[in-house]
Amino acid sequence: MRISTSLLMACLCGSTAAQHCGYDFAAIIVVHPHLAGDTSVIDGLRITLLDSNNVPLVHQGRPWHLFRRNADYEACYKWQGGFSMGKLVCFPFAKDNYVLVIPDGYDTGTLKLLVQDERPRTHVDIRRRHWPKRYRQQVVPLSTFDNYSLCGTYDDEVYRSQGDRPTYHPVDVILSEP
Repeated sequence: MRISTSLLMACLCGSTAAQHCGYDFAAIIVVHPHLAGDTSVIDGLRITLLDSNNVPLVHQGRPWHLFRRNADYEACYKWQGGFSMGKLVCFPFAKDNYVLVIPDGYDTGTLKLLVQDERPRTHVDIRRRHWPKRYRQQVVPLSTFDNYSLCGTYDDEVYRSQGDRPTYHPVDVILSEP
């Protein structure tokens, strides 16, 4: 009986040590697009990750997903695993900025962001022949430190500093009118 109890305890300890974070080997890029002098995030933008040749990034032969707003705060209080399965997730430290989860280890120093204003017009705008203000398209280079590891930090309100990396801050994109 003593041997089976010891074996059971060893198996339980081994299984808890083998558990991984829901975001093992994943990182996040956070983008804060706003107007000069205004800190509110512009909604309805299309933000694409570009490779070093200025074409949309492809991962494992498939086009990469677009950035999305981090606005589903109900998802912040649910289990955050399974981002690759199309589930809505929320990262509290990223506030209401745009986010993209990428594999950890990408050299973001060779990547760029393409920020486009593709906000749709409403039926009232069309009927009144009102053309909303559009913002100028921009290509913004990223630095090596613009991606942040998610393991152990994805459900935090404040992103903890990690050793030799600069403190967390979103990529700041200041939009301008054409």
